[in-house]
Amino acid sequence: MSRLRVGLLFNPTAALGTAHRVGRQVGNLLRLSGISVVDLSGSSAHVARARALEVRDTLTALVVVGGDGTVSLGAEVVAGTPVRLGVVPAGSGNDFARALGLPENSPAEATRVLLHALSRPVVTIDAIEITSASEHALPHRSLALGNVNLGFDALVNARANSASRGHAVRYSTAVLRELPSFRPLPYWIRIDDGERIDLDASLISLCNSGVFGGGMRMVPEARVDDGVLELVTLTGIGRTKLLRFFPRVFNGTHTSVDGFEVQPVRKVTVGLRDGRRLRAYADGEPRIELPITARVLPGAVRILADPGRSQP
Repeated sequence: MSRLRVGLLFNPTAALGTAHRVGRQVGNLLRLSGISVVDLSGSSAHVARARALEVRDTLTALVVVGGDGTVSLGAEVVAGTPVRLGVVPAGSGNDFARALGLPENSPAEATRVLLHALSRPVVTIDAIEITSASEHALPHRSLALGNVNLGFDALVNARANSASRGHAVRYSTAVLRELPSFRPLPYWIRIDDGERIDLDASLISLCNSGVFGGGMRMVPEARVDDGVLELVTLTGIGRTKLLRFFPRVFNGTHTSVDGFEVQPVRKVTVGLRDGRRLRAYADGEPRIELPITARVLPGAVRILADPGRSQP
């Protein structure tokens, strides 16, 4: 019997059921390669997480099949352990897989990459830990691998998630629908435990991969293995310029826009000065409401991929 035991976790509802079909295909390919496969998928993320945690210590790797939300779930299971994380993109956005240069729309090729990586030295990437910074909130911790969105991009993400079109189309449509009523938000922010800063901004994002929204490369130079995060802020622009900003993110010309800034950070706490409720989004999924603290966990996840494969 093979010494390799791999857990397989797929979201049965991702991409209108595509992940379920792809997950079964990946499982068959892994078994044909002589690997012992344990199906950990469940009717909900809560059930799948519980099943994965129960057998985690017996696994060589955990392979997740789905979109960015499923990848985050897998990261939460394996972070800080010797278990390696494999990703087969089968969601609607697949931005994290795109950032790593993983094959899309080819389960067989993605599985081949996983099998090759299993025989190679361990590769680690960073994760983002998200916790509540509110004195009155219950303790809550989650992980993300791609990005944490805290401004207009979070509002757009919420609207896009309720639509049924393709991910990139959903995101672009959500931008147009969210824009008419949007005003820059009054934030307070503390960087690396420094002094509190007040600023009005349209965007505040914390990037590890720098890719979201179906291929938008907000931070083209971002790396998932450099031990820091990129804090993105966009200030001093109105609705018209904000509308023009988003299409430029797809071709990378947005970095020259006045008011767009990127700085490396290790920890950030962000809240709103007016007390309004705003929910953070990370890797396409809703997380806790502001204020939040997000910090980098260097090398927290052993990934079955080569971050150097990513292409702009």
